[in-house]
Amino acid sequence: MRFSLPDYNEINSVNAYFFPENFFCFIPIDKKKYKEQEDKHIDNNNTCDDSFHELHKRVGNEYYRKVYPAQSSALSFSERTFPSYRFLLPEILADDWLAIVGWHKKHSRDHALHQPLTAYIVYKLLKGGLDGQPFQIGGRSLLDLCVDKIFLWEKTDYIKEYLLQLGVKNNDDLFNDIPISRLFWKSLFFETAMVAAIFHDIGYPWQYINRINKNLNVAEFTLNNSLANAEHILHCFKNRLILYPFNGYKSLKCNTPCNWENSLLKMISESLTETHGFSGSLGFLHLNDHTKEFPSKKELPFHNFCIEWAALGIMMHDLKDIYHGKDKLTLPDNNQMRLEFDRDPLSCIITLADVLQEFARPNVNFHIHEDGSEFTYPNNCLSSELIYENGNLNLIYYYSTNEGMINKQLFIPKEEKEYFDLATGYFDFSSVGISNIEMSAMLGL
Repeated sequence: MRFSLPDYNEINSVNAYFFPENFFCFIPIDKKKYKEQEDKHIDNNNTCDDSFHELHKRVGNEYYRKVYPAQSSALSFSERTFPSYRFLLPEILADDWLAIVGWHKKHSRDHALHQPLTAYIVYKLLKGGLDGQPFQIGGRSLLDLCVDKIFLWEKTDYIKEYLLQLGVKNNDDLFNDIPISRLFWKSLFFETAMVAAIFHDIGYPWQYINRINKNLNVAEFTLNNSLANAEHILHCFKNRLILYPFNGYKSLKCNTPCNWENSLLKMISESLTETHGFSGSLGFLHLNDHTKEFPSKKELPFHNFCIEWAALGIMMHDLKDIYHGKDKLTLPDNNQMRLEFDRDPLSCIITLADVLQEFARPNVNFHIHEDGSEFTYPNNCLSSELIYENGNLNLIYYYSTNEGMINKQLFIPKEEKEYFDLATGYFDFSSVGISNIEMSAMLGL
């Protein structure tokens, strides 16, 4: 299955709007709380229109004409799924451009276009492109494989447990693999995956702040107290789904070791300062919490579960470094957080799509003149491809230049080791018959 920007544009033009709208519609919003957020946003004098205008001035027509329609679709989708996204987008666009042209992190790239294109990859993997043929492994669609693993209720029992806590009745029809239940779970899974994909990188502004705080530590001055923040987060979110992976995808029980809280606080603190996934999931939950009506006159457990589940996918797509720890050559520090397909198929799909989305992501080139410098935003990756054959999964990236291809090839051994090593990689797809995953880069379209 091939993925590219022209293919995304073609699918978008035919379908006009391919985002789903079942479980996320009509979540009760507290209008007063939303108005308070809106007033603060207006006071900042930084509207979405202003931000798009400023971005256009800095990047020129070519890149802007890619970002604007993609983020306009995301904004429309957010009105039903994440209303506060409108208030975040100006900072996301600003931080994204600063990341591309800044030097805090080498090889920083676009995320404003990357998020919609990651959602497009999820859409195509699970639903198929214009031909309507989703990605298959061993003759079975990827979406059906995801639902298969959920219906086992072995490693995915935490999903059932959480739904029951939200007030869903223990209905045999809902939790048994029968046609109507399968149709329901496929729809629920697909919609949640699309939400997680389109918002999976909203944590970058928070990571930027944490990076500044981390650098200030060198000068023995910081505005950040990571332990205090971790304790506050544990207090506020201790019963939420995003903390389950830290405990091996389980809620804390009465026999939890007495010293586990210290380990948990350490993992939370590191996740907060070292990743954008954890910050993004916290922001997603907090802003939704802040605007939703509570107590609600109408209970919508599956709507609420979609938010919690999407936050899990947002978080887990970027917890590879927390899973491995500082020394990636040894056994993982936090093996309980490994992305196993039969335990967390949603996060596996989001992370796989994120890894595949390399095309149309510009870096910046600086052309220095006597009186200043000129920016250009080239993107060497033209497309990516996912191929399954006889237990092997291949991720192939196609480049327009030797320079782009060689640069990607330099990173592939490290990425393969950290993501796909059979023994210690962050991914484990063995439960669907995948015994080997490889990456490659080559010239081509």
